[in-house]
Amino acid sequence: MTVVTLTHRNLVILMFGAATACGGRPGVTVTPAPASPEATVEQFLAAAADTNLGRMAELWGDRRGPSTLHVPERQRQQRLTIMQRVLQNDEHRVVGSETPQGQPNRRILQIEMVRDGRRFVVPFTLVIARTGGWLINDIGYEAAIARPSGRTSP
Repeated sequence: MTVVTLTHRNLVILMFGAATACGGRPGVTVTPAPASPEATVEQFLAAAADTNLGRMAELWGDRRGPSTLHVPERQRQQRLTIMQRVLQNDEHRVVGSETPQGQPNRRILQIEMVRDGRRFVVPFTLVIARTGGWLINDIGYEAAIARPSGRTSP
């Protein structure tokens, strides 16, 4: 019978491999995402209003899970900062929801936002993550950053 001894280095490599195989980074805990797409968008926009990039990161991702598991921190912080600034609003509400044909694990919510008296609709695409709950996967920023017609450049 062969005896296998593990050095500290081998043990660390083994633990890292196990964490990676489970779909996460070592030391990163995953908070379950909300059970409804609407709740996810509400929490995401509340976090954006509070400049809570950490909570925004937990609610943004793909089917693999939140961005905290697979997007490098620097890139994640840069993208979330842009999202936070673009999505500032005075009020918002869900005005539409659709499930793309043949994609039951994907939902597109149309969110009407008001900022400085201007109304615009921003589509949020959400997916069900294998870690549980709904995550924001894509945001159609074009409406939020477009200049309203009739306004001139400064």
